[in-house]
Amino acid sequence: MATAFLFGCNSESATPVKTAETQAPETKVTLPFKMSYDGTPSIGKTENIATVMNFNGDFIAGKLDNIGSYFADSVHIVFEDGIDMHTVRDSVVNLIKAWRGSMSAANQTYISAVALDNKEKGHEWVFQWIDESHDYKNGKKEHRIFHEDYRLENGKIRECFQYAQAVPVKK
Repeated sequence: MATAFLFGCNSESATPVKTAETQAPETKVTLPFKMSYDGTPSIGKTENIATVMNFNGDFIAGKLDNIGSYFADSVHIVFEDGIDMHTVRDSVVNLIKAWRGSMSAANQTYISAVALDNKEKGHEWVFQWIDESHDYKNGKKEHRIFHEDYRLENGKIRECFQYAQAVPVKK
């Protein structure tokens, strides 16, 4: 009996596993301000991050033949300069092709990305932070850090909100 007890104590199954019953209940926090977009965030699907990364990867590489496959039939986009578009997939595809076609090169590195869901609203989100540069055919060069919020429906991009930061000057 003592031998069984020793093996039992040293086995991985003897390590307590936190389950819903053993975890401390989540403390309800009342936020000091009301938000216009309410709900409780929860971790979302990593597949949504992959969708957004694949879209961005194709854009950067100039692989635009399949770019429409990433978008829902109707799309809402707010760009970093304040342009707000409610449009259809074909218009977004034409805009992206024209924009990327004006570039001789584009580069992007990922800083971070996270998928969050708002179950109360049925929304799935990907928030990403990227370092991106564009070299235009007219000689203009652009380098920014972007934060972009993508809302997906059925694995397709339905909305995108873009924010930009100038790249900090190196000292």
